[in-house]
Amino acid sequence: MKTIGWIILVFGVLSCLGALLAGHSIFGPVTFIAIGILLINKSKFDRL
Repeated sequence: MKTIGWIILVFGVLSCLGALLAGHSIFGPVTFIAIGILLINKSKFDRL
């Protein structure tokens, strides 16, 4: 789950960068960033 979280996080950051450069809304990319961070944090707490 940690690997998937990192992949989604990187995808969200790159999408956010592209949306900002093109002048589009960043609501979608920020959602992917939040999901990626959520998955990374969940994987850290599942090991305890």
